[in-house]
Amino acid sequence: MIILPIGEESAPAPLQPASSRPVPLQSTVRLLVFGFSPAERELIQGIVALSQRRSLRLQLIGGDAPDTADVILFDGADAKVMKWVSRGGLPQGKTLVQVDGPHALAVAMHLQRPVQWPSLPTLLQQALGHEALHSSRQPLSTF
Repeated sequence: MIILPIGEESAPAPLQPASSRPVPLQSTVRLLVFGFSPAERELIQGIVALSQRRSLRLQLIGGDAPDTADVILFDGADAKVMKWVSRGGLPQGKTLVQVDGPHALAVAMHLQRPVQWPSLPTLLQQALGHEALHSSRQPLSTF
């Protein structure tokens, strides 16, 4: 036999309207990209477009405003880019992420190809020193 409570406590809780749900905080990372093949640039643009519905949004900025960038992503295997970098072309005080090339620069993150471009937002958070806001992954148990 199942006994259900009777009284005020048994009344169903009123449903909350959708507008009263907490809205996750939005943050934008401004990304400046140097080098890369046309195919990789298209992948990066696609990831930026997909990020517009996420809590961490990516925004590509043009090379004419490098001081507004939060992160500079550059291709270390591109000779032109590396020549420009060696001449001091990178703005100071920016988070640098280098893909391939020599480890000669002091960068926040150095990636090797093949890059898992869908994980770019997470990689940029790591480079900036932020933990992932809400990870669905569970830590592995240690034995």
